[in-house]
Amino acid sequence: MTELRVVVPDEIAERLASEAAERGTSAEELAAEVLVSHVPTASKTRALPSWVGAAHSGRDDLSERHEEILKSELGRTG
Repeated sequence: MTELRVVVPDEIAERLASEAAERGTSAEELAAEVLVSHVPTASKTRALPSWVGAAHSGRDDLSERHEEILKSELGRTG
């Protein structure tokens, strides 16, 4: 395990200590729990947002003609 020092506002420290006392644990253990539950695990691929793929361009040939379409739509050259 790695020890990590985190500086938080007094109000947050008090709320953390109060919640830890209610749960019968230490503020440090509760803070570690919160970090574990809110920091995603390492992954080489990230999940796409749920809205990706929700729209339809009206074109059926994008995968085949993407370079040509980009050049004509955006004025790209090369």
